[in-house]
Formats: sequence, C-alpha cells, structure tokens
Amino acid sequence: MIMAQTSSNPCDSIFIHSCQPNATGIQIEVVTSNHSLDIISYPGFVLLAENGDTIAVEEVDYFGIGWNEQTHILHIINQPSLPSNATLELHSHFYDSLRCSWSLILGSSQLTEQEDETVQIIPNPAKEWIQISHSPGVHPLEIKIFNALGEAMEFNRNGPFIDVSIFSKGLYHIEYFIGNQLNRNKFLVQ
Repeated sequence: MIMAQTSSNPCDSIFIHSCQPNATGIQIEVVTSNHSLDIISYPGFVLLAENGDTIAVEEVDYFGIGWNEQTHILHIINQPSLPSNATLELHSHFYDSLRCSWSLILGSSQLTEQEDETVQIIPNPAKEWIQISHSPGVHPLEIKIFNALGEAMEFNRNGPFIDVSIFSKGLYHIEYFIGNQLNRNKFLVQ
C-alpha cells in the first residue's frame, strides 16, 4: 500500500508510519504515533474505499494513542480493486466521533496472502466438505480456518475431510502445518 499523508485538522500531530496487509493477508496493520499531549481516547480506525464502502475496520482495544508507536489491526471486510483511492479514518470513544482522516492510494500489492501452490484445497469452491490435497500419506496438522473478518471458525474433521456445510457462503482462509512448514491457502464456500 502506498500512502500520502494528508490529514484533516485537528490531527496534524498523528503520524501514520505504515498501512499495509499483515502476514495473514486478512488483516491490515496501521502503525501510528501521536506527537502531541492530546490523547485520542479509545481509538478505532476504518479504511474506506473511494465510493464510501468499508474495506477494513478495527475492533477498539486501546485506551488511547500516545507518543509511542502502536500497531492497530484492521480486519478486511471487502477486498478493494487496485489501484484505487481510499480514506483512513480515526474515530475516538468507540467510534462515537470522527477525529481525523487521511487520503491513501492503495497500490498494486494484493491484500491477500500468497497461496501455497504445492497444496490444493479440493473441491474449491465447496459446499459440504473440503480436503487438503498433498503428498500421499502426509496429513496437515493444527488446522485453523478464518472467515473474511479474521474470526476463527469451529469445524469438524473426519480424517482428511473438513466439514464446511455449516459455514456461510463466502471466502475463507486456512492455515495448517505440514511438518514444521506453515502453509496458507484460501477456499470459497458456495
């Protein structure tokens, strides 16, 4: 993500050091600091597309933004088309009031992780179950599935099969270990 730091007053003292997808690709990290004595109480960031649609939102979990750098995690709700203009908004008091906004240019880097091309999720898209296809006799361990908001999903596993019949339609991200190798992939539920 490329960002142009243009803010609306009164937030010229709030610095956005970076705004980029994190390693999972389903969240955006905003690193910020405050260079004034004014503390932004219970802050929450929202990333908006040019048309006003919400791209990502933060769950408020900080008391305030102080002098030191802080990393704020925004969960991606809608993948934007790239490149495009966007707005990063900072709200205070649990989204009670808008404090600042910055104009951003979302670059050509994708907001999704690189898929592991040696491993396949089949069928994809899925309706009832998925299977992680890998070398014969090798089974993935410590499987975690996340929805588009980054929330961990509960699921049942029967041998190599994972039941996704209770999942809502949409895009899901899966993480799993094969040996000591962490793998990431995604699949669609219809």
